[in-house]
Amino acid sequence: MKLNSRARYALNAMATISRSTGNGDPASVRSLGSQTQISRAYLGHLLTQLVEAGLLRSIRGRRGGFLLARPAAEIPLGQIIEAVIGPVNLIECIISPEACALSAVCACRDLYESLNEQIVGVFNSYSLADLASQQRSSAREIDALLRDHALAGADADNHPPVPCRSLGSPSGVGG
Repeated sequence: MKLNSRARYALNAMATISRSTGNGDPASVRSLGSQTQISRAYLGHLLTQLVEAGLLRSIRGRRGGFLLARPAAEIPLGQIIEAVIGPVNLIECIISPEACALSAVCACRDLYESLNEQIVGVFNSYSLADLASQQRSSAREIDALLRDHALAGADADNHPPVPCRSLGSPSGVGG
């Protein structure tokens, strides 16, 4: 299973909002885009979904932006992921057994259901506050890591280096 970019970007944006709005000032799309290196258009779409899910509040006007709708400690990461990609679902037949003619007799179904439940459980065992407190590097350190990564060049299969946007890149290096 691969966590898609929508989920990763939403987690990153929410953690950034949590860290940057402690003084009560909303985080603007411009500042969030700068801090996360997510395009403003894409970020705007994600933030709209998070508002619709009741995880963010949108403040209009010149000093507008986004604030958490409730304390970060009360927002499970699973809610953020579900808001932007829907329920975690390893395979179609977990949520929609009718999608597979063999789901009633599938020898793997119990395993898939258990894995799905465990993944959801892990996401929901962490709060946004837990994630926001995990920033391990300063913007300068992240920029240096991304520059080093880009300088390292392609991997053994000649794939160019691709940084994980979960870290963000405040100066735009590598993004």
